[in-house]
Amino acid sequence: MEDPNVKDETTLTFPEGFLWGAATSHFQVEGHPVEMKRRLSDWSTWASVAGNIADSTTADAACDFTSRYLDDIELLSGLNLGALRISLNWAVLCPRDRSGQGRKRLNQDGVRYYKKLLSTLRERGITTFVTLFHFCLPQWLADDGGWLAPRTVQEFGRFAELVASELGQYIDYWITINEPLPYAYQGYVEGSWPPGQKHHYVNAFKCVHNMLEGHALAYHAIHKVHPQAQVSFTNHWRPFSPVNKWNPLDNLVTHMRNRVFNHMFPNAIKTGRMHFPFPLTLRTAIKELCLPIEGLKGTMDYSGVNYYTRDMSHHSLEAPFDVFGRSSRNADSEISCMGWESYPDGLYEVLTQEMANYTTREDGRECPIIITENGFADLFPGHLTEDGDWSLTDDYRIKYLISHLKAMHKAIKKGANVKGYLYWSLLDNFEWAEGLKARFGLVRVAFPTQKRTLRKSALVYAKIASSNALDNKTGS
Repeated sequence: MEDPNVKDETTLTFPEGFLWGAATSHFQVEGHPVEMKRRLSDWSTWASVAGNIADSTTADAACDFTSRYLDDIELLSGLNLGALRISLNWAVLCPRDRSGQGRKRLNQDGVRYYKKLLSTLRERGITTFVTLFHFCLPQWLADDGGWLAPRTVQEFGRFAELVASELGQYIDYWITINEPLPYAYQGYVEGSWPPGQKHHYVNAFKCVHNMLEGHALAYHAIHKVHPQAQVSFTNHWRPFSPVNKWNPLDNLVTHMRNRVFNHMFPNAIKTGRMHFPFPLTLRTAIKELCLPIEGLKGTMDYSGVNYYTRDMSHHSLEAPFDVFGRSSRNADSEISCMGWESYPDGLYEVLTQEMANYTTREDGRECPIIITENGFADLFPGHLTEDGDWSLTDDYRIKYLISHLKAMHKAIKKGANVKGYLYWSLLDNFEWAEGLKARFGLVRVAFPTQKRTLRKSALVYAKIASSNALDNKTGS
């Protein structure tokens, strides 16, 4: 690979052709009128139920991206960013098929919208990253059991094939499934996302197993239509450290969390089947998930990395007993309003150590790495208007961004084959169970009026993207 050139001791230069961009997801920004009016997705239904969202807001309008995407593309271009990650609204594109013969086409109103969005990006020379499943199921599939049901697996494969046929020419990088392990955890263990089950690890693992099957079907369906397509998934990498490094039980739960949360999905794709650490393998229901999955092995053309924070782990004997222990904040490090530690060293460790087993493809070629999400949130209520300069001078976000870019650059110098970085997110958006108050955007959104305003961090990031370099001394 091409190592970054060092102009001088104060400048960190990134490889030629490095991709700089930003990320979004459809439910978090679109406010799709058809989806919201008819409650077509499980998340549009879930967010409308009192008590499910921390700040009692909904995504019914979100960022009104369906009406304002041309303006938002202008913002992206104005920030010198050459890549945008979006996701497709499965619920809108695939309403329930009542024929029983299998869907032959996507919903054409939805296709026209995404064709216009994607073709505009293509005309602007912006590289497109498109996610097929970003946490949202069509309500009719959720009603039939969601990712626990074989039907969802088959429908996901069909969805991928239809998208490849009707929209594939506009897609540069494919992401089948976003963050499968956090999705399974939030939906079946924590219970804060649909379907809202709590402490049901077996169902969480069944969900992950079926997602692996769905990923394999989607991967091959896309390649059938576009043989040269770049297809992967995004893995949420989170370093785990023991609260007490001398305590064997703290080290045990740290090991368990790392094996499951970080490695289960990429390791299954490398080997073709799921692997579980002892003592999980003592359960019959878990053993049944360990059989080879047809077509799964090697279905990763690049590595998509989502990285935000570290987790301090400790054992707990309190009821109900949890083999994965508990989480704890690290009081010695900076903690964001979201309760997340800023730990850039963890990104370096992920890129140079944790991913070492997944950096070579089956044909021996080196696997490219894209940072598909990395970002910082502060908290401001969703009802705030554009009046005032609240959150525009976001020095904490800038500090987070610079420190993580430095860690990424260090990893590239060490040999990590990182080809691009997508900041999460371009816009303030609907942040799932947190609602509208958790603001990750380079661009501030005043939700009552939908007014967009660039934050200081956006200008800093624009300068880095324009120069393809980072001033190591001043951090811009």
